[in-house]
Amino acid sequence: MKKNYKLIIIGGGLVGLSTAYNLVTNYNGYSTVKGEDILVLEKNKFFNDKGSSAGSTRQFRYQYTEKYMTELVIQSIPDWQKLQQFTTNSLIEHVGSLWFGDPKLPTTEGGINPAEKTMDKTGVPYSNLNKTQIENWYQFKNLPDDYVGFYQKDGGAINLPETLKTFYSQASIAGVQMLENTPVLDIKKENGKYTIQTGEHEFTTEKILVSTGAYVNDITKYFDKQIKLDIWDMVSAYFEKTNPNIDYPTWFAFQQPNDENSNLYYGFPELDWKYKNYIRVAPDYPFAIYDSPSERKKPTSEDFKGTEEWVKNHMTDLDSNAKFKSTCMLGLPKNKNKLLYLDFITDDKNVVVQTGGWVAKFAPTFGKICSQLLINGRTDYNISHFKIESEDLK
Repeated sequence: MKKNYKLIIIGGGLVGLSTAYNLVTNYNGYSTVKGEDILVLEKNKFFNDKGSSAGSTRQFRYQYTEKYMTELVIQSIPDWQKLQQFTTNSLIEHVGSLWFGDPKLPTTEGGINPAEKTMDKTGVPYSNLNKTQIENWYQFKNLPDDYVGFYQKDGGAINLPETLKTFYSQASIAGVQMLENTPVLDIKKENGKYTIQTGEHEFTTEKILVSTGAYVNDITKYFDKQIKLDIWDMVSAYFEKTNPNIDYPTWFAFQQPNDENSNLYYGFPELDWKYKNYIRVAPDYPFAIYDSPSERKKPTSEDFKGTEEWVKNHMTDLDSNAKFKSTCMLGLPKNKNKLLYLDFITDDKNVVVQTGGWVAKFAPTFGKICSQLLINGRTDYNISHFKIESEDLK
């Protein structure tokens, strides 16, 4: 017998669990959907490290080249504050955000000068810095003389595991059904409803959210759609503090590419929830780019060399040998005019897809947007920049 749900969420990562949480969140005393009418399907275990929700930290920042992205961060603040009420652990450590390097260099993260212009337009405060100030105040060293930057005091580090667990626990308490190790094997539309086939179960529903990250095309193929994505596989590591008193804000270094790589790096302070006396530093470039996650391979020690050299040459009081190595895989739109996708994928507007980009800082708000799209067929937020258009499909 087929089990029917009002909504089924495929993909139990950050956006999927946020959507489940938002669907059962009380607005004016009423939840949007009863928990027992919602099912979340996760093909691996919940809280796994196999996709774009891997790792323990993400940067929270206001600065973007695009004004609409900064505005979306500002709009997310009340949603973060509401989510924080459900846990005693901090979801965001507001340690500040430091950007520095070549001010003219554009990257997938934006650029220093364009970000400053956006902050000016949106009223986000920041302090300009020269090379000497960056080195003296924030413990970096051997920077080129022409490097400049800014410090934005409200940026910080997102506690990713706690955010995921808070979404999960609040949705579960409200009755949302959670199934892990349950890959989707087929989806068909019959009599106005979608039938989802897994290995052991068959479910029907009117509405679907696809939030499977880099694996999105494994699901959208059932709707005869394939999204053009570059799948980035990225490494990360932790570096031991040789001086227990040293610390850093969250930071990003904009640099000209060298012969080996694009030479972009970012990092975090020491954080309570992961590896005491260690600091995470990572490259903002992939060690491999795929057309499909099925091509995934393991990194080699060479893929960590650039980060180790950066730490050795430009950071103080850290052992430059990478420890606690990990990877994270995400999709980025091949369309360079798009940062991410959040849109309907079917003509009946009953299937919503979110994929691509770095969206952790918007996590509670993106779940709200997906909820609004699924329930109302529209959203209060401006998501026109995230549309899936014909040029974005294979």
